[in-house]
Amino acid sequence: MPSTRIVDISFCAPPLMPTEEFAKLFATDVGGDDVARVVRNSAIDTKGMAVNPFAEDPRWWPTRERMDRGLLEARSLATEAIALALGRAGLRPDEIGFLATVTTTTHSAPGLDALAPAMGMRDDTATLSLGPMGCYAALPALSACRDWVETHRRPAVLLAVDLFSPHLQPPPYDKEKAVCLTLFGDGAAAVVLTPDGDGADGMEIVDTQQLTVPAHADDLQVHVGDLGMYIRLAPTMPEVVAAAVRGPVDALLARNRLDGADVTWWAVHPGGRRIIDRVGEVCDVPETSLAASRAVMRDYGNTAAPAVLGVLENLQKSRPLGRGEHGVAMAFGPGATVCVMLLRGA
Repeated sequence: MPSTRIVDISFCAPPLMPTEEFAKLFATDVGGDDVARVVRNSAIDTKGMAVNPFAEDPRWWPTRERMDRGLLEARSLATEAIALALGRAGLRPDEIGFLATVTTTTHSAPGLDALAPAMGMRDDTATLSLGPMGCYAALPALSACRDWVETHRRPAVLLAVDLFSPHLQPPPYDKEKAVCLTLFGDGAAAVVLTPDGDGADGMEIVDTQQLTVPAHADDLQVHVGDLGMYIRLAPTMPEVVAAAVRGPVDALLARNRLDGADVTWWAVHPGGRRIIDRVGEVCDVPETSLAASRAVMRDYGNTAAPAVLGVLENLQKSRPLGRGEHGVAMAFGPGATVCVMLLRGA
């Protein structure tokens, strides 16, 4: 049966800003003390910011200005990620048959798909623009890429980009808004997928499982308003994810005649300190795997769709899956939705 291999993952971020410095921006605002307190407890040291708010404060920009700037910065960061991934995979842009893009923060037509001709891909390169799905978006998007490659037998690229710095919201701030300001950072990730049989090492996408819990749809939402994108993030989300995640994980493993002991590593979406901790507890994830998620969150914050891809890159570099070994990726987002993917070394 035809299969698809992930042969490279490249995660990129714009210039990093220490979160303690970031908190100073809000020091004189109503609720600024909440921001400072959340930053201290966040386990996030730095995060990427394409728009430096000390140089140009976007908090009062109208939506159009935020979207235009976000698209400009997203294309720039995406170009870097794709070029890096293709270079490491040993492929030219004109060898790519399919470019899929996924984003929650960048809305335009044409949008990120315009990178196909801009980067030298052929005029007949197929494109697919997906979103918004929030933090779980990369895994169903990877499944779509796998299906295309298995059908057409040509290489594909998945691009995931989310930029939150153009969408900083104005005061006043309560604890929930302070969490959103602190948690989300800017990032991009590119994944190169090729048909099997091309001799490249990598990971096969074996199977996926998704679960939506509509009773908690209000707990995590992303909307566009008069001042850009705003996020509703209830403090219940870690427990919502913890209560839901074991079901799809067990179903995915059982369907493939595996159990937790057969998993070499787990790529847990770095959605926040409590989410990482609670998922680790309920799924018995080894500390070596959780450390990769914590490292990505510490350095970049939660970059939404690119975040779990950054963890996958980290794990595959530090402990590449051997042939026949299995890994599991997990991401969580609006809906409330849990998406789980089974990978196998090839």
